[in-house]
Amino acid sequence: MIDDADVVAMSNIVELGTKTNLSSASITRLAKLLGYKGYQQFQLVFKKKSKVANSFYSDGVNRLLNQENVSPKLLLKSQGEAVALNIDQMITQLDGDELIKAVDLLAKKNRVHIFAYRHTAAIANILRYGLALLRPNVQMLVQEAHGVAIALGQLKKDDLLVVIGSSPYSNVTLKIASIAKKQQCQILAITDSKLSPLNELATAAITIPSSKHFYTNSLVANCFVIEGLLSLTALELGNTAVNHVKHHEQLLSQLEVSS
Repeated sequence: MIDDADVVAMSNIVELGTKTNLSSASITRLAKLLGYKGYQQFQLVFKKKSKVANSFYSDGVNRLLNQENVSPKLLLKSQGEAVALNIDQMITQLDGDELIKAVDLLAKKNRVHIFAYRHTAAIANILRYGLALLRPNVQMLVQEAHGVAIALGQLKKDDLLVVIGSSPYSNVTLKIASIAKKQQCQILAITDSKLSPLNELATAAITIPSSKHFYTNSLVANCFVIEGLLSLTALELGNTAVNHVKHHEQLLSQLEVSS
């Protein structure tokens, strides 16, 4: 592994086990003996040393180009089928206890901060807008013109930080979640695998498998889950949610904006 950091950097734990003739359990034990919480954290060290450019996005575009003579309608049909299968598998595998914990955190924590990086920022905005309709003290962690360090400094003990991230995991997201946990902030992770490094930091985690029909991680299933979480949070809050939404509608009326 030391002689060829790229092998570790570019392999999941099963692939690395095959290449090194070790079981996944042995690799996990090795990582923990060396002081890491698990394989994902161990692998990050090798990724930093690796000279191989991450080809995640170009590989995705190449998968599209390798489909010969696909009509526009057929392409959309195949993508729709992949999304439907992904959502079905996600619901089957969803941990009910983790879902209950996630809703409890979203409904009851005094302040909720939300962070996502790159294209998952779109999902973070959906969650922030929907949750702010139901309850107060909901905001994006990093506001425009404010630095990450300033935002992290505002996190208080027992606040909730929702982090959203999928492979290839952003070091920015991982560092923010790690620092927030050290400040005794609760973490809700919305991620793509039980092996995600975000899970090791999370109070609760919702896992949404990422299908490979798109050249980056698809957000359709994520959006579906976010809407489900918001609906369940509204049920948990009950009349408190109704009253908060009514107040929002009154403000819209005063602004003469269509509600």
